[in-house]
Amino acid sequence: MTSFIFYSFLTLGILLGSHYILYFTTVRVFNINRTGVKRTLQFAVAVLMISYFLSAIFLRLSSNLVTIIFSWISSLWMGLWLHLLPVLPVFWLVVAITKNEKSAPSMRTAFGVFVGLALAVTVYGALNAFSVTVKRLDVQLADLPDHWNGKTVVQLSDVHLGSIRGLRFLRGVIDKVNDLEPDLIFITGDLFDGMGANLHTFAEPLRELSASRDVFFVTGNHEGYLGLTEPLATVEQAGMRILNDEVVELDGLQIAGASFPEFSTANKTRSVARMGEAIDPTKPCILLYHTPTDVAESSSGRAEQQASTYLEPDIDFSFARKFRVDLQLSGHTHEGQIFPFTYLTQWIFGGYHYGLHEIDGFSLYITSGTGTWGPPLRTGSKSEIVAITLRQPTPLSRSPQP
Repeated sequence: MTSFIFYSFLTLGILLGSHYILYFTTVRVFNINRTGVKRTLQFAVAVLMISYFLSAIFLRLSSNLVTIIFSWISSLWMGLWLHLLPVLPVFWLVVAITKNEKSAPSMRTAFGVFVGLALAVTVYGALNAFSVTVKRLDVQLADLPDHWNGKTVVQLSDVHLGSIRGLRFLRGVIDKVNDLEPDLIFITGDLFDGMGANLHTFAEPLRELSASRDVFFVTGNHEGYLGLTEPLATVEQAGMRILNDEVVELDGLQIAGASFPEFSTANKTRSVARMGEAIDPTKPCILLYHTPTDVAESSSGRAEQQASTYLEPDIDFSFARKFRVDLQLSGHTHEGQIFPFTYLTQWIFGGYHYGLHEIDGFSLYITSGTGTWGPPLRTGSKSEIVAITLRQPTPLSRSPQP
């Protein structure tokens, strides 16, 4: 809890400090001296600083055209601000170094160049974020029945449907998924963005997700931000199968789904243990869990669980090793989403922030996610749909190691 408070104050300090630097820089560059103009600029910068938080409140109260437009503006500003954050110190450094040079560009020219660079990166990030790619990979599962060899399963995660990622985006994702003709579809949390929206409007399009066998869903942290009632009702209306700390078997292939612990009952420890005991170690098992961490068995309070998930993640994976899980599918990290946060998530999750990893006999795949959260930008990763072909181990991989 102490770490959570520390990082919250650190984030607030960066937010306040960077917006003050933006105000100070604008005043200096354009020689603004009039009190009325300064106060207007102060008010504008203050509104921009809290605009994303305001948009969340407005959307929770009412999701309409005005609040959605305001949400777009605030989200794009957050993206531009993140790219201005490293630019402004560099701008002042250049000004300080070249202030005595006769050939140095004017402050306004230099400021325009740096702001233009931040704008260009933001535009690129917006275009990149809405270009969803299909990531294909093969994964070998021990004791995989012949029936499942060569079959395709699709993973979606962190779609974040809501005011930014709406019906048009969802239909594009559905078309790409259905073109893959998957046998199973796994949605590993954060299907909704938690900012407030008329979620029932997504139910019918989501019913169009087509898998020859089934579509499975587990909760992420953002489903809980809305309160689980509406998200789960929408998922059920869409015909998906919700896994809440339980295991199902399909022709010899086990699918285990663990709900995000922050929004589960107080008996999470007991339910996770029962799920593990229900896994047959002689049959292959795919575990769906939102975060690329060990399946939480803690019964501590929600605040402590959230803080540990974000700031001190458990990457021991003792649950998967103990109950012989073959493949864990997770998301949550967005692979940083915006540069340089890619390096931050890599550090926080000990390298388990993206891609396929082999850990003590089981595989872990962390997707960068299909949508975005916060700024609708991607400058540090790609939006993806994951298509996994299940394979039986080759004779070489079955042979014992010397």
